[in-house]
Amino acid sequence: MARQEDSGLGYKIVEAVRSGEIIEPITYEKIKLFCEINSIDAPESYMRVILSNGSENTHSPTYKKYFKRINRGEYEVLPEYKNERRFYWLNVDSSGYDWSFTILKLGKTQSYSNLNQIGNQRKNPKCFQEINVGDLVVAYETGDIKAITTLCRVSDKTIENDEILVEFQKISDFGNVLEWGKLRDSEQLENCNTVHFHRGTLFELEKEHYDIIVQMLEEINPSLDTEEELYQAVIHSMKDDKKDRKARLENKNSIYPDIYEVTTKAFKRNPDVIAEVLIRAKGVCEKCNKKAPFNRASDGSPYLEVHHIKRLADGGEDTVGNAMAVCPNCHRELHFG
Repeated sequence: MARQEDSGLGYKIVEAVRSGEIIEPITYEKIKLFCEINSIDAPESYMRVILSNGSENTHSPTYKKYFKRINRGEYEVLPEYKNERRFYWLNVDSSGYDWSFTILKLGKTQSYSNLNQIGNQRKNPKCFQEINVGDLVVAYETGDIKAITTLCRVSDKTIENDEILVEFQKISDFGNVLEWGKLRDSEQLENCNTVHFHRGTLFELEKEHYDIIVQMLEEINPSLDTEEELYQAVIHSMKDDKKDRKARLENKNSIYPDIYEVTTKAFKRNPDVIAEVLIRAKGVCEKCNKKAPFNRASDGSPYLEVHHIKRLADGGEDTVGNAMAVCPNCHRELHFG
């Protein structure tokens, strides 16, 4: 818990670094964006608790208390204010309780208590006591799924009497879940006790094992980093049998796209959705009913763009029903007209 005097913007920046909301090095631009996102009403002079280009002897007392300068306009939190991030495994009983990360939207949270429904302590009480805001968690869904379905970040923790309430924020979503059988058979995880004996609720993971699990998830869920890679995945999808695409669409665990970090947040779109929409359009814009204005030089296919009727940024679903194939002019009109 922060002391009462540790409640200003400087300490909020420290907490944001601890939680991963601000990535070091800290800059004035990052602080300004942090204030905007969190609706912190701070004037520019106040936001420059860390001065963008100030020299050491002009920094404020708050700067000297929390931060050190590592480069011109770049800063880090002092070691004594940093908490070492820890890693955990959370069992989610989606069959016994109305609690599942699979259907939860990215960025949303679920809270979990150290007390069960009749008020008794859950197993591994030490983990509930030691877990902290900013710690990272793999969510393993029990019941019929028996797989790691997402990654989470601890976004809040409250203690009242004997109850510890931990809030977990969903920070990723995967089309392909990581089944327990693959975890069990992994030679890299043969010394991970939690993988083999996870009866209970919350377990601490070694960073090495957490990193291996994340790597396994990424291997079965390759990211599409560029428009060209996405288009190649769409071409591959279009060559598949319709029933295979339909099966993948029906079995996808979430209708909402993954978010991955670039300079801003972007959505990793489903190539099967794009393929189905382009096939449905047959080279004709679904808004103006005119043929595609030109063909792609790479393969001669009609050039249409796939538009989401309800924007993904507004919580729109990445589904065939929420998408339409349009020509570039109509696409611009839909966005800016």
